[in-house]
Amino acid sequence: MSTLRRMKEMYEHHRQTLEKLVGKLEKDPSCLAVITSGSVAQGTAKETSDVDVHLVLTDEAYAEYDRDHMLSYLDREVSTYEGGYADIKVINLRFLELAAKRGNEPTRYAFTGSDVVFSRIPELNELVARIPVYPEESRDRNLRDFCAHIFLYAFYFAKEAARKNDAYVLAHTASNLVIFSGRMILAYNRMLFPSHKGLLDAVDAAEAKPKDFRKLAAELLQSPGADKSMRFAAKVLAFYNHGLSFEQALGIYVMNNERSWIEQSPSLQDR
Repeated sequence: MSTLRRMKEMYEHHRQTLEKLVGKLEKDPSCLAVITSGSVAQGTAKETSDVDVHLVLTDEAYAEYDRDHMLSYLDREVSTYEGGYADIKVINLRFLELAAKRGNEPTRYAFTGSDVVFSRIPELNELVARIPVYPEESRDRNLRDFCAHIFLYAFYFAKEAARKNDAYVLAHTASNLVIFSGRMILAYNRMLFPSHKGLLDAVDAAEAKPKDFRKLAAELLQSPGADKSMRFAAKVLAFYNHGLSFEQALGIYVMNNERSWIEQSPSLQDR
């Protein structure tokens, strides 16, 4: 338990819950490590926050959890406070190695501030420390691709949706304008994209950003429309613009959406 005492400051009931969780898990020889994550790891937890951890298992044990669709589960028994629980994500060592090498931004962000509180793996701290690092090699391409999508959604898809009075496509367009604009701002600031849930808070924390971004995003999402979409995009693209033509933006959209399945398995939405 000495590792727990070396961890950053946290509420005592969170520390006690972690101690109980580690004490429970370390008895299982298939448990290779326990790594903190989420708000407790980042030092932003509220008193009522749950305790997030990554549980590193042997490959054999991981395969069993995978077969049973139990790669994420809650443990309320270890909680030392009312309404609390441990939110456990099951991984293996290969996951950590791949995350450090080529993990996507939400995966990298999930290890921000993480501490290894139990480990049977030598030098695991060094591996975990390589994960929450901004992928500089992807920045220029991301800025270009995000700008392409902002341009197309505002000045093509939104206008077409309004012309056809298509409420679904208008809502879809507004949502995509916000996500790609937010991601462009984060990339500009070399900040990791945390998740859809954490997007607007992350943009709020960015040093450089368009004025009133969150307010304008909320207005667009609450009442999508072609004119509002174009005004929103114009403000964002005035902040940063890759200078693409319509044809270039369209080509980038096609490769990232209609033909992305060529290089990788399609997302659930596109199966």
